[in-house]
Amino acid sequence: MDLTVEAFKKNYLVVGLSDDDVKKVMTLASVCVFQPGQEIVTLGARDLDIFIVLSGQATVLRKGGALLGTAAPGAVIGEVALLDNQARSATVMARTGVVTCARIDGNDLRRFIGQNKEIGFVMVTNIARILAKRLREASESIEDLRGQVADMWIYKDQK
Repeated sequence: MDLTVEAFKKNYLVVGLSDDDVKKVMTLASVCVFQPGQEIVTLGARDLDIFIVLSGQATVLRKGGALLGTAAPGAVIGEVALLDNQARSATVMARTGVVTCARIDGNDLRRFIGQNKEIGFVMVTNIARILAKRLREASESIEDLRGQVADMWIYKDQK
């Protein structure tokens, strides 16, 4: 699969960038193909590369195999490790058929962002927005679970 601007622009990382700026980011990317069951990133690994899903679907798993979600075309994988320079927080595994991704070396991307401050600002802002959205969703889930646990205790005490 050839990497096209149209396919690459479907991810949130480059929202708000011109086609010319997207092409500059794309020069950092190489296309990778993953077979079903093959790991794209591994929980605990210390690499910084990011992957943009171009086709197929991948499963996002936490420790013990707990399902966190699915990464479909347009999803960005690895942005947390890129930002915090820590070990991978999940395993992402190719799920359906072949999964094609654009891979960007994390060190190259960091260097690019440092050298292209305006483009880099947009990209880091986009990452911050998606992480803030995920944090809000996680907070809502925690509140929902807290309410369910409280309801269970109330029900138990009424018996």
